[in-house]
Amino acid sequence: MEKSTSFLSIAGLVLFAFLFTPVITFATTYYVAPSSEVPLRTGTNNTKKIVAVLKDGTQVELLQEEGVWAYVRTQGGREGWILKRYLTQQPPPLMLLERLKIKNKKLVEKYKNIKAQLDDLSKTGSRCSQKLAACVVENQRLTSDFEQLKRDASNVLQTKTLLAETQKKLQAANAERIKLKQRLGSLEANTNIKWFLAGSGVLLLGWIIGIFTTKRRKRRPSLL
Repeated sequence: MEKSTSFLSIAGLVLFAFLFTPVITFATTYYVAPSSEVPLRTGTNNTKKIVAVLKDGTQVELLQEEGVWAYVRTQGGREGWILKRYLTQQPPPLMLLERLKIKNKKLVEKYKNIKAQLDDLSKTGSRCSQKLAACVVENQRLTSDFEQLKRDASNVLQTKTLLAETQKKLQAANAERIKLKQRLGSLEANTNIKWFLAGSGVLLLGWIIGIFTTKRRKRRPSLL
């Protein structure tokens, strides 16, 4: 009977300690929910001394919980108890607005940087387009020059071939001229000989006729 009473007493003490011992939690960031003013007290009772008055949006760290109360620490280092209904993990609208402003400012800066890069790329693209157009014109000119060079080369080959043929014909003509000259020389030599012989024959004939005439004249007086 005494053992049972002792056991119940111990169990009751453990249960009492469990129910009335403050709950210790890890420090978590909370914000004071929108309200007029929230008192920060020294204990878990509305009659306890107020150590500070927190405005809505004040950032605090939750250090401990006890029933409807929470033990918090402000960024300035003040600690005290506050009703948990005044706490929320959602940042206040003003803080959200500031965050949005900062984010918007960063986005604007990023937009300006991207726009500047886009302008640079646009200028670079314009310069590249101009260079490309110039390259196209130069390529067309080079193509035209190449085609003309091909035609000129073809004409040069034709001219070279024609020149070779002409040289062959000229050599043949020179050879024929030499033959004709030699033949003409032979003909002239033969003609001179013929004329010499003809002249000699005429002179001989004249000499013979002269001799015959002389003899005839000498014979006539003797007949008379």
